[in-house]
Amino acid sequence: MTTTAIETSAAALAPTSASAPAADRIQRAFEAEELRGLRVGTWVRFAVILAVALWLPFLTPTQALWYYYLLMVGFVALAVGHYEIRRRVLEAAWAPYLFVSLDNALLAFTLIVPNPHARGVLPAGAQLHFGNEHYFFIFIGAAVFSYAPRVVVWAGVSAALAYGIGVWWLTQQPGSYAELANMTYTLSPDRLVAHLQDYNRIDLSTAIQTGLLYITVACVLAAGVWRVRELVRRNAVAERARTNLARYFSPNIVEGLANADAPLGAGRRQDVAVLFADVVGFTKLAEGLAPDRVLALLREVHRLLAREVFAHGGTLDKYLGDGVLATFGTPVAGPRDAANALGCARAILSAVAEWNEAAARRGQTPIRIGVGVHYGPVVLGDVGDEQQLEYTVIGDTVNVASRIERLTRDLGCDLIASDDLVAGLAPADRALARDLVKTPPQTLRGRAEPIALWTYRA
Repeated sequence: MTTTAIETSAAALAPTSASAPAADRIQRAFEAEELRGLRVGTWVRFAVILAVALWLPFLTPTQALWYYYLLMVGFVALAVGHYEIRRRVLEAAWAPYLFVSLDNALLAFTLIVPNPHARGVLPAGAQLHFGNEHYFFIFIGAAVFSYAPRVVVWAGVSAALAYGIGVWWLTQQPGSYAELANMTYTLSPDRLVAHLQDYNRIDLSTAIQTGLLYITVACVLAAGVWRVRELVRRNAVAERARTNLARYFSPNIVEGLANADAPLGAGRRQDVAVLFADVVGFTKLAEGLAPDRVLALLREVHRLLAREVFAHGGTLDKYLGDGVLATFGTPVAGPRDAANALGCARAILSAVAEWNEAAARRGQTPIRIGVGVHYGPVVLGDVGDEQQLEYTVIGDTVNVASRIERLTRDLGCDLIASDDLVAGLAPADRALARDLVKTPPQTLRGRAEPIALWTYRA
């Protein structure tokens, strides 16, 4: 998603202090997701441990089972403890680091310290010949569900530390000795094979390489987590900016800004439907109202008009005192622009009638709306400078629509549609004009030629 235009406008519209609460909301969302991840991870751990517990009797002598079962209880206790602490104290940021460390420490103990109840005693170094060190990757991968890059990195570091401490402990056992791999290069092939099969030997090179691999994988995963967090943050900023813009601009204009890297463009000519709607006699009506009530009435009227314009796919070009200028077919023209404009005009009158019924029950004065719609060519595009742009339409079509709306007072009707608009209706939309009455051509102020009109009284 392209967010340049949206983010720039949002920065101008929204108070600068709003960014902190937004960041807090994003952080709380991640914390909530972490808690859900912990809950899922806890149940997954239960299932895995249960499966291992059922399979273990087929692999391990009976006298050694209880030792492993006790370790399994430890892993379950760590998962439950971590979840409960995060559930009860959501801001306990230290908890993931502690429990990741404890998980890795217990896993290192399980894999490296021999089972004291097992039959026979193997050399200490034999614990490194079973390939069990790969299990650390499970806990490193599980740290991704913390949605915290630092926790993921710490999972790799703590795994390397736990494994390294375990290897060091093995080097301290009787009969064990440690060496680097390059110390074996001088041996003959036969002696080298025998040497590598010596379970008393601790290969420090392999241990160091394993620890570095834990850290490397953790860093790669942490980079992925950071990238996801950044995408979520940017999407949240863009969505907040889109919401803020929608309070000032029509939804289709907001959509155009959201998907554009530059303003909507220089002027171009196309056919659109233009609608003017105005409260008839608002000045006289406002004389008998307190200023706060006048403002409240204006807001109610604007909300009603904007709702119907948006519902019919229109663009709210601007508020004009107690009225609005709306266009249909901007920024992209469509086959139903004339129908959408006429449908919106009729919907406005129906909504005003409902509003008046409710106002009468509240003892308020009803209002009357005059609506004029016209269809024809306009020039549309950005006007203004680099700091402040307004996307609008200009031309004779706009002037005619305005004067048609003013004519509703003289003709005693609520809606006037031009013959051009009615002619622009597709056959499937002709029903919208079924009860419009064609009037004799009228001469509008500023125009020499009369214009054919259709009227409607609600």
